[in-house]
Amino acid sequence: MITELKSVRDIWKKMPSEHHGRVFLEEMIWPTGRYCPHCGSVRSVALRCQSARAGLYQCSEHECRRQFTVTTRTPMHSTKLDLRLWIAAIFLVLTSSKGISSVVMSRILGVNQKTAWKLGHAIRELMDDREGIASQLGGIVEVDESFVGGAPKFKKGVKNKRGRGTKKPIVLVAADRNGQAKATLVPNAQGATLGPIMKEWMEPQSILMTDGNRAYRKIGKTFAAHHTVNHGARQYSRPSLGAHINTVEAVNSQVQRALVGVYHRLGRKHLQRYLDEILWRWNHRQPAVKVRQKLTKSGAKTVTTTTWKPIPVVEQMRGLLCCAIGRQMRRTLEWGLTWP
Repeated sequence: MITELKSVRDIWKKMPSEHHGRVFLEEMIWPTGRYCPHCGSVRSVALRCQSARAGLYQCSEHECRRQFTVTTRTPMHSTKLDLRLWIAAIFLVLTSSKGISSVVMSRILGVNQKTAWKLGHAIRELMDDREGIASQLGGIVEVDESFVGGAPKFKKGVKNKRGRGTKKPIVLVAADRNGQAKATLVPNAQGATLGPIMKEWMEPQSILMTDGNRAYRKIGKTFAAHHTVNHGARQYSRPSLGAHINTVEAVNSQVQRALVGVYHRLGRKHLQRYLDEILWRWNHRQPAVKVRQKLTKSGAKTVTTTTWKPIPVVEQMRGLLCCAIGRQMRRTLEWGLTWP
């Protein structure tokens, strides 16, 4: 079993043929053993006749008897690409710090831009936590809303409202101080809209940290404690209470960096998918503690710093592909995307 991939070249080195790529995907998608994606039966046989394509299996249940491969009923369903290209695309998305555009991905993989665009969205489809595998946020949880989008184009005589009066998409973001975060697109920033989402995301005994938005006042009463900072008065932290929202603002900055540096435009239609991608990379990190000695006038002083580094990419792939079955994505007649 392959336990480490360091580069795209390393994929072709450790998987010299598409067969090796198929075996790698089977280990990721079927970690507990092969099963039929149509009926869920664990009884199946490999078809090895001359006319059977590589990796084809048939369910042994009398009521089913359908044929399948490792890509059946996944975002890779009916793919004509070399499976190593899919693995390389997943590697690029997981290891890029701010994301990777379809233009750059197409250049690296040697496919056209439309194919790379579909590959990117297929991978984001896998990053959606629709099964609710991620646990609730706990401990100290910071919450803030963000307006996603660049500055509007200048038009003579047109005044664009700023702040909460803007027409940009609103994203609610919550992050605890243990390295986990959640985000979703919301229609407005009113308490009636934000309250149910926050109660679903957070444990009741959590300590809530927000800015001075009045919408959080009533919501904060449903948690163990609620502390605020007033950015309007240039108050960014309250050390006595440990109150700040710097963590959730760091998550928001990742969205803005992806917008400015990579994607340039995040429309409402696919915005949640890009959020899923950004949060996947944020949530799949592990802390690394460094201890060093710093010389001062009073003598040597021990300084401890914590840095967050991504977990190994193969471990990320394992968590990404284990829920691939049932998440189909197809092309429309207009070359858009549809989810059957």
